[in-house]
Amino acid sequence: MLEIFHTLAEVAVAVTGFSSLIVVFRGNAAEWGRQDFIGLSFVLSWSIGAIFASLLPLVLAEFGFASDAVSRAGLFGLVAYMMIVAAVLTRAQARAAQETGESLPKRPRLVMGVSFCLITLLALGAAFNLLPGALQAWYAAAIVMLLGHATADLGVFVVQTTRRRGQRGDA
Repeated sequence: MLEIFHTLAEVAVAVTGFSSLIVVFRGNAAEWGRQDFIGLSFVLSWSIGAIFASLLPLVLAEFGFASDAVSRAGLFGLVAYMMIVAAVLTRAQARAAQETGESLPKRPRLVMGVSFCLITLLALGAAFNLLPGALQAWYAAAIVMLLGHATADLGVFVVQTTRRRGQRGDA
């Protein structure tokens, strides 16, 4: 079962690498606004969090920890990490929007917020044994959902930055 976590870590590294390619092909960093940096920070935070969440069971299994204990701790840790990242970056995003007078698109924010809530509810439900099935499977599912969230956030980031550049006439 630990092989799935190794595979998830590889996928998370690929998402992180693809995000980095977006930065390279995106052009001069001087053209970027604060919203662009914050949007990229969300993507990188989710994918880097998925990397660590995927590697945690592999490392702790080497120290002899039980898989259920590792999965439960991983689920709680994943939720705590997501809450901290979301709070810090959402606050920074709101401040940047307020300072620049830009409004943030409502639909992508709503969809990403629902996705975020679904992941945290799933992870907490599994951690508190409210969901049937193996804890390791729920932990892997939460990581997969986080990777999906990071990928969707990357898509939103690319579309929004392209639109902003087009509105400024930079495209």
